[in-house]
Amino acid sequence: MVGNIGFRRRAGLVAVGALVAAMAIPAAASADTTPGGPPAMQPASSRGATVTVETSVSITAKAIAMAHISFVCDPFEVFDWQTGQTVQSTDGSIEDFQVEIIQASGRQLNWGFTDNFGGRAVCDGSTRNVAEATIVPSVAPWKSGAAVIGSSVMIAAPDFQSGDFGSSGPMPVKLSK
Repeated sequence: MVGNIGFRRRAGLVAVGALVAAMAIPAAASADTTPGGPPAMQPASSRGATVTVETSVSITAKAIAMAHISFVCDPFEVFDWQTGQTVQSTDGSIEDFQVEIIQASGRQLNWGFTDNFGGRAVCDGSTRNVAEATIVPSVAPWKSGAAVIGSSVMIAAPDFQSGDFGSSGPMPVKLSK
């Protein structure tokens, strides 16, 4: 009699284990298994630069999302080798400019990322520098609707002695044709 109870417990545990495994397989199969996955968006931050993202992004032929970003950067403290003095410079070099979009697409996340560099910026603390970013989707075509966008920029002084950085953080955005 005692051996029979042990057998029933083991059989019950095996049945429960099989049930749990059967329930887990469909959940794992329907999970987003996109290679690489979306990039992690940086939180909003500012070290001498402030980034602003427009809340409307245009889609072209479901294959390209065009985002408009602006940023303001502070002047740089640079050493003037001719005078031996530290002076302010408003001449900035865009060293990194990133934009990422994440959009729900059925049961998976569709995302796109662009990483650009190069170009000049006026860093006087008030001039609004404007940039455009072209983002191609990685999983499925873009569709009109809600998404999340984030952008960051890194600007350096002409002599690379100092730099400014800013990030918009994740922000809601509307994708439209």
